[in-house]
Amino acid sequence: MSSSSIPALDSSSTASSVDQLVTEYVDSISQPVYELQSQESNINLLVSIYQNLKSTLSSFESQTSGLKSVGTLSPMRAKTVSSSDASTVTATAQPGATLGTHSLLVTQLAKYDTLVSSEMSQSGTDISDADGAGTSTFSVTINNKTTDIKVAVNSGDSNSKVMANIAAALNAANIGVNASVVNDTSSTARLVFTSNNSGSTNSISVADVSGNMMEDVGWTAGVISDRTASSSTGAGFVNSDTGSLDAKFTLDGIPIARSTNTISDVLNGVTFSLLGTQQPTDDPVTLTVSPDTSAIQTTVQSFISSYNKVISSLSQNMTDTSTNSSDGSGATVTRAPLAGDVTFMNLQLSLQNILMSPVSSAKSGNPNSLSAIGITLNNDGTLSLSNQSALTTALTTSPTGVSDLFNSTNGVAVQLDNLVKSFTSPGGIMDQKVNGGQDQISSMTDMINSMQSSINIQADAMRNQFTAYQSLLIQMNQTESSLNTI
Repeated sequence: MSSSSIPALDSSSTASSVDQLVTEYVDSISQPVYELQSQESNINLLVSIYQNLKSTLSSFESQTSGLKSVGTLSPMRAKTVSSSDASTVTATAQPGATLGTHSLLVTQLAKYDTLVSSEMSQSGTDISDADGAGTSTFSVTINNKTTDIKVAVNSGDSNSKVMANIAAALNAANIGVNASVVNDTSSTARLVFTSNNSGSTNSISVADVSGNMMEDVGWTAGVISDRTASSSTGAGFVNSDTGSLDAKFTLDGIPIARSTNTISDVLNGVTFSLLGTQQPTDDPVTLTVSPDTSAIQTTVQSFISSYNKVISSLSQNMTDTSTNSSDGSGATVTRAPLAGDVTFMNLQLSLQNILMSPVSSAKSGNPNSLSAIGITLNNDGTLSLSNQSALTTALTTSPTGVSDLFNSTNGVAVQLDNLVKSFTSPGGIMDQKVNGGQDQISSMTDMINSMQSSINIQADAMRNQFTAYQSLLIQMNQTESSLNTI
């Protein structure tokens, strides 16, 4: 380093002034570093934009992926069922349900089989006295399966305690029958067995295996085999006729019985819930299976919203902004981060071309464009459902035609999904953009570190040189001072 490049320094200079001189020098040779850091910051911004745009495109791709699904998987095939009497029956429909109207007359609801013991004194010891101490076994049969239940009895156990032990043992077996003890008065109690599932196929039967525990509570062989009806104090079944345990209804004039009130195996794709009964002379309930226009409109709106987010993100990052100066000297134009990027310009054009072009795979007479179902492409590139009645009409007159518009061979969703996937798939265009930017950042970071290291070496050398000059000047001044005193 030549002496001419060293700032002025005299003997009065302090360490802080040396540091200031070094800092000024470092700043003067660091301009290339500052420029690289600025470039690195810009690329970091681009990478962030790429990542956010990929996320927006991925969300849109999830919409197009669903809309391109075919058959019963298509959200455009959603169905709903209306009931003329929702207090008697309600229903839901899967996409595969057939459109149409049905009549339903409900005459009986399915019930749970319930077996009630005789009224027993809570504090009495009738059961333990009759059976004696030890283990008694009884069997429970439900749905053609028989299970033995063992219960320990101690001498002097109260009826309440024995019945509670019976209930606990049965519940622990988990065989489809629930047991409980009901205190019907302040001094009496009754043991109750109830099937977990309704219908005659889940009717209950009990029998003593060892001991007479079932007979002791009133469930004799005759009561069980004859399905004797229970009374206010006597043992028996709440519903003595197993036929009364099934739901009974007439659908489109056909008499049907089922073991449950939730029925999904009568009309393909339709599940209805029986809630109340009617008299045979009542008017049947009318069930109408139709397109679920509300759900489909929600799907369409979600598609539009997701698409518009893509367009807004592209526009925001590709359109230059102009700001008028406060002194009136003119406008300042700020270059958009993705302005002029051919990749995203082509994406914009491709998206609009797909939305504006007729769908060649749509059948003749069916909707072949988004505008045919009320969806408008606005001047700013966004979409809007401007005519909901057009969508409702299309769903009513040609429900499969609407789904074909999206999911046929050349459907809108199929084309959009293929296009967007080329950007969002692993290793796709967005990953290439992100990885390329991150590689540039890594390279620039290495360059900045290398240049900074060189600058630091020069700064240390200058600081040492200044310090040496300063020491020399101090010595010279001291020598001069000594000579003056001679």
